[in-house]
Amino acid sequence: MIFAKTLVALVLAGATFAVANPVGRQDSNSTTCYFIMTPTPDLGPDDLQTDINYAIGHTVGEEYPNHILTDDNAPLVRHDDGTYDVMSVISVSGETPADVGAFVETWESQTISGIVAQWFVGAADCVE
Repeated sequence: MIFAKTLVALVLAGATFAVANPVGRQDSNSTTCYFIMTPTPDLGPDDLQTDINYAIGHTVGEEYPNHILTDDNAPLVRHDDGTYDVMSVISVSGETPADVGAFVETWESQTISGIVAQWFVGAADCVE
């Protein structure tokens, strides 16, 4: 069962052409997005880092198929109320940072899917 979920997740992750790395520098064609998110289940920041990388990269990749995208995520910060601060630098080839940021901001009050967790987006704000 776990193997099947992992295999499906790996296939889907490869199909989005996403590259998720720890946050480095922001290039001129990217937008920086700040989120407050609540994962279900909450497995802790270490176990959820890969999950949020997948959730953001995959969700952006579904909106922009056949584009090359980057999704550089900072380490998760967990609060006592179970919410997480998430910071991601996102770029999509052939798309403006403003358009990508506007799309990402539509996630507010929605849930995006990771590999093992569902991420409720309580707030989303992107800046160029």
